[in-house]
Amino acid sequence: MPNVLVIDDDKDYRDYLTTLLARRGYQVRSLPTGKALDEVLATERFDAVITDLYMPNVDGLEVVRKVREVAPTLPVIGITGGGAGGSVCNRAMAAFGATVVLMKPLDLTALFSALEGALCPE
Repeated sequence: MPNVLVIDDDKDYRDYLTTLLARRGYQVRSLPTGKALDEVLATERFDAVITDLYMPNVDGLEVVRKVREVAPTLPVIGITGGGAGGSVCNRAMAAFGATVVLMKPLDLTALFSALEGALCPE
């Protein structure tokens, strides 16, 4: 069963994603920020990371950068509301090494397709 790390400062959205993924058979660990990411990555193994872009302290760009340093091939799915700058957010996260970036509100078909594609690349 794949192990996914979800990072989002919005507790309701984080809980929603955690529940959704668990119902689909994923093991899920969640964090409210990327602040403890170094410690978590050093002690736990994940098959994918889903991270929000806009968060206090350590934002999604920093999360992607840290993941790339520690686990260069670990799939990272960026998620963002992005507002009017959505395409800029997408390009920034992709430039930092996100596997894919999805806009909120998430299209669940796109989320699970991206996650399954990242976990089982052809």
